[in-house]
This record gives sequence, structure tokens and C-alpha cells, in this order.
Amino acid sequence: MSKDSKKLKPTYWKYLLEIAKAGALAGRIPLSTTRVGELVGTSQQTASRRLAHMEDMGYIKRIDINGNKVQEIALTDKAIIELKELHGELERLFSKPGEIIIRGKVTSGIKEGRYYVSKYSDFFRNNLGMIPFAGTLNVKLLDERDVLFRSQIEVNGGILMRGFTEQERSFGDVFAFRVTVSRDGDETGRTLPAYILKIERTHYDKSVIELISPFELRKELNIVDDEVVRITYLPGNQK
Repeated sequence: MSKDSKKLKPTYWKYLLEIAKAGALAGRIPLSTTRVGELVGTSQQTASRRLAHMEDMGYIKRIDINGNKVQEIALTDKAIIELKELHGELERLFSKPGEIIIRGKVTSGIKEGRYYVSKYSDFFRNNLGMIPFAGTLNVKLLDERDVLFRSQIEVNGGILMRGFTEQERSFGDVFAFRVTVSRDGDETGRTLPAYILKIERTHYDKSVIELISPFELRKELNIVDDEVVRITYLPGNQK
């Protein structure tokens, strides 16, 4: 089967959504083909064919129990990724005018954030009006779209902090962009203020964002490496 034939068609998104809403995000659940048909608005026969196709493509697993009279369905990791991508596209579509939302996985840096935050601490206090937590939160962007969105943020211009020299060591210019950060999928809706740093001299490429905040983001948002965070930027909220 070709690579393209493994791509889920929009026809099947409703199936993934209804199976997830029935509880399959938490694990496998009893769900007959008749019931699936009712949920998506098709006949049992159509639902059966499409579920078989989705299983062949690796989006669901079906388990027969009790002598094949009861069927259980589980969503695969591939299906959950598909749903998350769809969620992201819809969220961006219905976002506020000018709002940019990017996502990435929390990752451990090279342990220099604390040092550089301390060197720029006066600049952050004078220019941003806050004393940041001693360290940065590093976020590895999920895909090329998020890298593009990051570039869109940076071309809007940020709050400039000029570089300086200290004991014959030079420190480059830094731009800061005010954002909010939340744990992706957190139903409490809790967000914390932060700043994306655009650093003239950095060890990272455009796929990694460094964030500062007056809060210890890992602790306050209860996030660890490889968990996804959502970063929201509003161009009218930069002063």
C-alpha cells in the first residue's frame, strides 16, 4: 500500500471524534458497529466497512470478546496524533484576529539558561517590568508550521534589550515577545505570562524556543520533558 493511501481521509475524522468522545482516549471501550453507525449517522454495514479500513490503516484496534458478541475499540497513538493535529488546526482557525498559537514539547536545555538570565536580569526588570525565574523553559516546536508561526511572531518586532560587554565578554542583543503559556489540553484553562526570547547569539536553531517567566513554568504548570505546551501570542499585547 502506498504512503498516500495510509493518510486518513476527512470522511473518517467523524469516526475518530465519536470514538474518542465515547471514551476511547482513556483506553479500549465496548462499542458495536451498530452503535458507531448511530453516532456518525450511517448504517451498521457502512460503519463496519469503514472501521475495518481504519484498522487496516492503523488508526484503531478492534478486540472481540465474549464469543465475538461484544466488540471493543481502542484508538492507536496514530489516531490520537491525528485528532490533536485536527484540534490544532481548528483552534488556529477560530483564534482571535492576529492571535498566533504555537505548540512544542518541553525539553531540557544545555543548562546555561540560569547563567544568561542572571546576566540580563537588570534588562528584564527595566524593560519588561518583571524579575524572571532563574532559568529558561526550552520548547522544541512540533513541526514546520510552528517554526513558521514563530517567524511570524518575530517579524512583528519585540521589546529590544541591547547587548553589552562585561569583563571583556560580549553579550548580544535580545528581543522579547510577550506570550502566555499553558499545558496543552489542560481543561482548567490555566495560563501563565511569559516571554519568548529571540537571542542574537544562541546554541539553538529556529525549532527551539527559550521562554522566561516570573514563574517556574515547569512546576506551576506541572509539566515535564516531552509534554506539549501551547504558546499564545497577541500582537496588541506587547507594550
